[in-house]
Amino acid sequence: MLARELMTPSPLRIGTGTLVSEIIRLMLSKNVGAIMVTACDGSLVGMVSEGDLIRRKGGASQQRLIDWLELLTEDEPINLEFLHNLQLGETTAASVMTSPVITRNEQTDLREIVDVMLKHGIKRVPITRKGKIVGIINRRDFLRALIAQEVRTD
Repeated sequence: MLARELMTPSPLRIGTGTLVSEIIRLMLSKNVGAIMVTACDGSLVGMVSEGDLIRRKGGASQQRLIDWLELLTEDEPINLEFLHNLQLGETTAASVMTSPVITRNEQTDLREIVDVMLKHGIKRVPITRKGKIVGIINRRDFLRALIAQEVRTD
């Protein structure tokens, strides 16, 4: 079986300047775990996943920001909601995305895609055609394929 036969076509795409708050809203409203980041010409430049958004919250840069704000507020505790809104308001896809992204083309055999996922510890592989994103394969797609195969053999 080839990637084009299993992929979910036309995954969500955003530009590099999309705010993190908008990315989160899109992920929640569309019930997806990742969104592709594309350049103006439509080429894939990165991907923002739930993991990218969760990992960024505990980073050293956030702690430095908290330290600076506490200095400015004379050691008064920082309202965490204020800090959260401050960071979401200015952080863009370009600063949180994973790049480069491991991709495969539509003609790739699914065995290779599974191998790539296992080797790199990733949950999804964008599928491209001439550098442009045309689909995505994630672990859920493989589960659907397994169920479909089981139904056909019954």
